Amino acid sequence: MPIFTGAVLTACGSGNDEGQSTIKRSPAGTSRIERCVDRLLQAATTGDASKEEARRYVRNTYCARFEKEGWIYEDGALRIAAQRWLDDGARCSTAREGEPARTVSCEEERRAAGDRTLDCGLLRVVRRSEVRDYIERMRSNGAVECDDGSGFDELGIP
Repeated sequence: MPIFTGAVLTACGSGNDEGQSTIKRSPAGTSRIERCVDRLLQAATTGDASKEEARRYVRNTYCARFEKEGWIYEDGALRIAAQRWLDDGARCSTAREGEPARTVSCEEERRAAGDRTLDCGLLRVVRRSEVRDYIERMRSNGAVECDDGSGFDELGIP
């Protein structure tokens, strides 16, 4: 999934480094979904894909689903529920010796193994107040850090 990698992982980066595309803001009257796409691709590179292919992928895979769930604000910012969906979305199998395997969220499995790294890509486009609450809840179980080394003060939008 090269577009996903570029779209979400680059969303973790800050600024507009050389080689990154600049996505213009949608004009007034554009749908929440398109504003969501704009936000998610704001700092993304599209790699081998065209800008429209990247937009279509992000629109169909993320923003349309987020809108259906009611997780997009009018300005395209995301609700923290989108991050929780991402956290819980991947499934992993785990088993202890002598016990049958069971399926859990991969995030749960990583944390049980002591990995305290958060995927912070979507947190850049979530309301800052919601990000702060989310981080504090994660910290209640111990120290955490962003997967890309970003500081938590760099996350979220007003």
